[in-house]
Amino acid sequence: MQGQRMVVIGGSSGIGLAAAKQAAELGAEVIMASRSEERLKHAAASLEGKVWTRALDMRSEDDLRSFFAEIGNFDHLVITAGEVKHGLGKVLDIDAASAREQFESRFWGPYLAIRYGAPAIRETGSITLTSGVFGDKAVPGAAVPSAVHGALENLGRVLATELAPVRVNVVSPGYVDTPMHDGMPPEQKKAWFEQTAATLPVRRIASADDIAGAILFLMQNTYTTGITLTVDGGARFV
Repeated sequence: MQGQRMVVIGGSSGIGLAAAKQAAELGAEVIMASRSEERLKHAAASLEGKVWTRALDMRSEDDLRSFFAEIGNFDHLVITAGEVKHGLGKVLDIDAASAREQFESRFWGPYLAIRYGAPAIRETGSITLTSGVFGDKAVPGAAVPSAVHGALENLGRVLATELAPVRVNVVSPGYVDTPMHDGMPPEQKKAWFEQTAATLPVRRIASADDIAGAILFLMQNTYTTGITLTVDGGARFV
């Protein structure tokens, strides 16, 4: 990673920030983007080396276009942004606006980021997307995130051929302790994590660093493309 440039959209917290830290420790120049300028400043202060930040709304096509025009050529694009906290609900119950919001944020955002970012990625570089456990696990009430995750994974496979030799992969995490869960009361969050961890073969919830390690593997392994790398502690078969 020494001397390489990495763009992380969603880099101000959670998995994106963990991946940025690991890449920076290996010598990469990191460009972090997310919607919150305040969180970006705080995140940048926790990294060593060359770090640049830019407030970016991935739902805005104009913002994405100007962002990639500004930064010039780079080596790796990692997209972890776009999580929707309240996306569960059965098809007959969830409102259409909520379903559309999930696709706008989790699918069309990354789609447009790649559309405008890919031309600036060097041929030896990579793109890494993130999906989730619902991509291939049938869970009642998770139809919309399941569709979003599946769409992202299929997009990654197709782009691996369309954008070659740039490599395109997807990381599919299981249950991860990230700020996405901070809206839960602490005791409720603790109880839910303990209950969920007990069902997993690894008997624990993932840390952001666990998933970031998979992202770094895909960035560095130049013979891996077109895959979905599952890092879920066995959640898919329990």
